[in-house]
Amino acid sequence: MTISSINLAMSASSYGAYNQKLTNSTKAELEKLGIQYNPNITEAEGKKLLAQAKTQNAKNNSENSMTQNNQKDSLFEKAKKLAQELGINVDEKQNFESLLSIIENTLEQKIQLNSNNEEMLKKLEGLSRELANIQAQSNGSSGYDSTNQALMTSLEMLSQYNKTFLY
Repeated sequence: MTISSINLAMSASSYGAYNQKLTNSTKAELEKLGIQYNPNITEAEGKKLLAQAKTQNAKNNSENSMTQNNQKDSLFEKAKKLAQELGINVDEKQNFESLLSIIENTLEQKIQLNSNNEEMLKKLEGLSRELANIQAQSNGSSGYDSTNQALMTSLEMLSQYNKTFLY
């Protein structure tokens, strides 16, 4: 065998290694991730598709996480503002969920204490709506939902009770 035929044989075997058909494991990974591919692609092309998909997933997860953190921070700021309107001192280390609970309890107490003050009840109703919106947004909902509806119903019932009791 001559040197040129040895070089040619080595080139051919190297070429074959780089253009290996798609393996079953790579094919399974592509299908598992829902990546569309041509079944005639090489193993290297399949690995490249997997790497691109993983990079894109990591980027999407990072963006989603940043968006959720920004939204949580914004909701926490709204809750702190609401708490201040109710006269609640907010500790910077305060947990978001516990702050919402404190606000809710304070609102309920103020509603009971001011059951005869229609003007104050209207103000508290507005603050209750704001709390319900913050809670709904933190749970992934938006706008007027069942939480807000339940709160409105309880305020209406309290109002009816007060009218009946006073007359």
